[in-house]
Amino acid sequence: MKVTAVFYRNKYWYEVEIHRTDKRIELIKTYANSKWSQKNKKWLFPKNEASRTFLKSIARQSKKEVTFIILKGNRLRITCHPTQKGIKFIKSLSYYYYNSAYKHWTIPYTEINTDTLESILENNYKINYIDKREKRAKKSCKTKVLREHQRDCPNIVIDKLKALRYSESTIKIYKSFLSIFFTYHYAYEPQEITNEMIRTYMRYLVQEREISESYQNQMINAIKFYYEKVLGGKQQTYFIDRPKRSKPLPIVLSQKETIQLLKSIPNLKHKTILTVIYSCGLRVSELIDLKLSSIYLEENKIHIVAGKGKKDRYVTLAVRTKKLIKIYIKKYAPEHYLIEGQKGGKYATSSIQKFIKKYSNEAGLTKNVTPHTLRHSFATHLLEKGISLRYIQYILGHQNSKTTEIYTHITQTGIENIKNPLDDFDFK
Repeated sequence: MKVTAVFYRNKYWYEVEIHRTDKRIELIKTYANSKWSQKNKKWLFPKNEASRTFLKSIARQSKKEVTFIILKGNRLRITCHPTQKGIKFIKSLSYYYYNSAYKHWTIPYTEINTDTLESILENNYKINYIDKREKRAKKSCKTKVLREHQRDCPNIVIDKLKALRYSESTIKIYKSFLSIFFTYHYAYEPQEITNEMIRTYMRYLVQEREISESYQNQMINAIKFYYEKVLGGKQQTYFIDRPKRSKPLPIVLSQKETIQLLKSIPNLKHKTILTVIYSCGLRVSELIDLKLSSIYLEENKIHIVAGKGKKDRYVTLAVRTKKLIKIYIKKYAPEHYLIEGQKGGKYATSSIQKFIKKYSNEAGLTKNVTPHTLRHSFATHLLEKGISLRYIQYILGHQNSKTTEIYTHITQTGIENIKNPLDDFDFK
């Protein structure tokens, strides 16, 4: 909402520019002296103290609302001007479009895109969804309506991924990325796409779309999987430039911040989820896949079955975690998995990502906290207690010890005792 003082028809007014989807328009309509200017497409208020007080009060309303409109052809319309981070993400996608007349964006409607945008916008906007696609006669029908040039990922790819026991997460990513790749080359059959065309496409993504290093590597892996594993099985070199991986240090919470976060959670299920992730050093996928049959309360341990890299391991249960799990099971009575959705089955990863942000904000934490932050924090706290890196590597399920060694760059234990040489100088 933007308010400007203007002189109009020999009088001074407050001119209010507000998006047509903003629910505060209903409040504006209730103000007796407000007028709608059809010519300027803006609201007018007499320039006086009463109007100023009213406009201030509605400007202080809670989060702005944004509507995600799901359109036919699997397109998503965003009715707001996203943050700079949001715009950068939108421009990293293939087939985004900005309507300058109506000031909205449209992008391909996928689960990955909506989850990412939600995480970017949720601190500044309240998000609503409207589904404008044709209603299916049967809810179970999931056939996509593809645009003329849009290409879906071939089923043979999905079959191969499942046959090789790739995780659901990897299948989703490869399916989405290959659909984007084949749609870009819609005029060619997959077998007709040359190495040079692949290199040109990757340069386009990096230079024009300014994609992240992670996105670039995932796209390369998806392309290589299709041409090597699906089409021929023979490994080839495609001469695709790969970026050097950046090595940022992970965000970790101090022990005090971790307690602060866990204490702030009133919901028993949410508290149990985050406590188990932290105290067992689990990946969020491992928590979601954790079955009741893999929890040995009497032996104070849990069995992680087929974690990352298809590796099994046992993790010790903290006494407090064990007590919390018992209380949780008694109240919620899960049937198959430790944590289940409202209708049974696996719990949604996106739900955990949403509520951990909510609780970390309420606890007054300024860091960007994700479920994986708790895993990093657990490992760092173990190292600070003097636990050997070899044991931490096993507990976390790391295949390579170098992955575990990153925590030595985070911990401050011992560093605070190092005296700075400048303190030995005697000068003023």
